[in-house]
Amino acid sequence: MTAKQSPIEDVLPLSPLQEGLLFHHVYDEGGVDVYTVQLVVDLEGVVDPEGLRSAAQALLERYPN
Repeated sequence: MTAKQSPIEDVLPLSPLQEGLLFHHVYDEGGVDVYTVQLVVDLEGVVDPEGLRSAAQALLERYPN
């Protein structure tokens, strides 16, 4: 960054909601992001990555996001 550039925070400060989201993210960086994760699934055994990707893609194509 050069002397003429300023950090984005100087131009667009965080809103109170954004500050809260950032706080929770920084407070527990290793945890699940409760604001974006709605379901966590632990898979056991051998997983077919291409099959899993295909199934997820089929869901996204079938139902609107």
